[in-house]
Parts: sequence; structure tokens; C-alpha cells
Amino acid sequence: MPYQPINVPKNLVGRLHQEAFTNPIWLQMMERHSHLFLEVQLLVRGSASVVMGSRRVDLPTGSLLWIPPRTEHLTLPASETLKRWCLCLRVRAVQRILSREEAALVLSRTGQVQCVRLARAELQELGRVFDDVAGQLGSGPSAANAALGYALARAYLALRSSTPSDQPAALHPAVARALSLMQGDGLQLSRDDLAARCRVSPTHLSRLFVQELGQSLRDVRNRKRLARCQELLASGRCSSLTEAALEGGFGSYSQFHRVFTRLTGHSPSGRKKRR
Repeated sequence: MPYQPINVPKNLVGRLHQEAFTNPIWLQMMERHSHLFLEVQLLVRGSASVVMGSRRVDLPTGSLLWIPPRTEHLTLPASETLKRWCLCLRVRAVQRILSREEAALVLSRTGQVQCVRLARAELQELGRVFDDVAGQLGSGPSAANAALGYALARAYLALRSSTPSDQPAALHPAVARALSLMQGDGLQLSRDDLAARCRVSPTHLSRLFVQELGQSLRDVRNRKRLARCQELLASGRCSSLTEAALEGGFGSYSQFHRVFTRLTGHSPSGRKKRR
């Protein structure tokens, strides 16, 4: 079953939440995943990048990105000033709220990325709409569903009236291949093994990751391993940190502890106390 990090209550047509750089580290770099909902991302502040298939979409402030259902994507670490809205809607709700042609445009998986850059006034206006809608989500299913539908309609108007963003950059085939391999058991592959399967030298693969994704191969792999550990613990498939560390691709608990501390600024035990 594909990894689905987004949960929508059965009595709602979708959900709206805000993300910031202060989210837990595994939300900054999740596994490549897809879900059953239409996802709309609005960057109110900061910048981010999303890998969709074999393309990287860079998102500066004001970006409005539409991710169709069942589209595999990977959220990369964002700037420390990040403030991003994520609106997710069930497919049937999208088809009910928008016209047939409009719904087909945003739900299509033809490979064309729907992403626009909003002007400052449009960004502020849509941001206020999302703020108001978020305030209605605790008012019961009827009010919440009406508000979510309104948010979708306003986001679509912004999509149609704004200038398309630059075309997403195609990832180097070796980077795209390595990202595809670094899932599940593939996270246990060494750098040399990854490079061999991608048909480049280990040094060249490391250099390509920095050029294409703005971060080292080691950091990408370690963040994906941490995300995998969190998934294993949350699902109950692993009952201890040591077991999750080994299943998640780390060679030992000490390596997991060292990486966790370096990337989060505190130890796993310190995180448990803070939670």
C-alpha cells in the first residue's frame, strides 16, 4: 500500500493545514509518496522544492502548486522562513465543486505541472481566504465542507488568472534513479551500490545531488531513513528505536543516534521527553 501521510475525516471533503520549517524533521523530507486526494500548496513565505516524478519544481514565495491524486512526489527541505498552506480535497468533491473541464484540468496526470506565481495582492488575498477557511473547520461538517469548497474555488480562480511559473527542471537521470531506489529496503544501499546501479561514479553521484537538489546525497538518504523510522514506529511494525533504526536503513543504533542528533539538534531520548 502506498504511503499516505494525509488523513481526511470521513465526514469532511478535505482538509486544510499550514506547514512551517519548525515541523518535525521527517516532515521536512518524507518518503516519495502519493495519496488519493488533490493537493494544492500555497507558499505564503519562504521557498521550497518538490520532486514530482523525474522533475524538480522550485517554489518561491507566491507559488501555487497543484498535485493531482496518485502523483508520486517528494517534499524537499525548505527555507527556515517557510510558511505553506496545504489544501487537500477528495476527487468527488473536486468534481462536484468545479466544472467538468476545470476538474479534468487539475486532476489530470498527463505529466504537465500546474504551477503559477501569484502577484503580491493575489497572494495576500488567497492567504486571507485560507486563514478564514481554517477558522471554520471547527464549526461542524456542514460549515467546514462549504468553507473547503470555497477555498478550492478561489484557488482555481487564482490558477487561471495568474502567470504560469517556469517549467520544472528535469532531474538528471542518475538522481531520479537514485531517488527511486532509496525507498524501503533500498535505503540500506551504500553510496557505492547506488552509484553502480545509476551507472555513475560515487563522487559524481554525490556532486549531482548537490547540483540538482541543493543538498548532499548523505543528507537526503539520512532524512529519508529518519522518515522511514518514524513510519515504522507509527505503524507499529517496530516497537523500539533500535529495531526501527535497523529496519529504516541505518547500520546501527549509534549511527541512527548520531544522525538524529545532528539533524534535529537533540537526541532521540530528548525528543521523547519533549513530546
